[in-house]
Amino acid sequence: MELETLYHRYCIRLKHSLYLSCLTVATVTCIGLLISTCVLHAQDLNKSILPVVVLSILTFTLVFVLLASQFPVVLESEAWALLSSLVVTVTVSTAMLLLAGRHAPLPLFALLIAIHTMLPLSRSVALALAVIVTVAHLSVSVAYRINAGPHAYYLQLVPESVMLIAASCTGLYYRHMTEEAHRHTFVGTRTCIESRVKLECEKEQQEQLLLSVIPAYIAAEVKRSIMLKMADACKEHSNQSFHEMYVQRHNNVSILYADIVNFTPLSEQLSAS
Repeated sequence: MELETLYHRYCIRLKHSLYLSCLTVATVTCIGLLISTCVLHAQDLNKSILPVVVLSILTFTLVFVLLASQFPVVLESEAWALLSSLVVTVTVSTAMLLLAGRHAPLPLFALLIAIHTMLPLSRSVALALAVIVTVAHLSVSVAYRINAGPHAYYLQLVPESVMLIAASCTGLYYRHMTEEAHRHTFVGTRTCIESRVKLECEKEQQEQLLLSVIPAYIAAEVKRSIMLKMADACKEHSNQSFHEMYVQRHNNVSILYADIVNFTPLSEQLSAS
């Protein structure tokens, strides 16, 4: 359970990083378009009032969401992620439909891919939002071409539908592959950490077993000697076997050796007292 929570937080941070990058690129693009519009139409700015107003509102919205997303409080807030994603999607898609006109499918293609891959939304919510954007654009296209001939009507509407559906399919496929890659990476890291912990536990058990057999200072000397031999073996290969002896002299020590026959039956019959 704790590992799943950790993996969930890991995915949230990855999504948040992608979301900030997307907002930064979109903000810089809008600022550039706003400056270009003001410079190129400085003489007749009154005729370009709609692009200026739309780009100003879009830039303000993106800057506000970008600055608000920098605070740690909103980093793991699912409510803020959903609200900000909805605001950004609605604002950007509306600006595209108002400014791009019949060329709207091209920027909408990039928007749909960003919805699936860069916004901090679940797969179902992202899919529903992409469907709403696609249906909204197709409805606007139908309203604009209601008086056109049936041939020109279907000739333009069908490719746009295929293009937007392809954008959603591409985003879903990329998201699926990315999530699988993240899952495999997380599982591999977890396995590596578990192996390291298991190795440390086994090493500690071996040291405790060694200390239960021989004194600590002799065990330390044996361990140091083995480490030195391993270091030498890494430098050059040696065929000599390990045959050193570790002997310590002790004065005034008595050795008691006892061999009790049938110890197990006696221990069952006799009490400790």
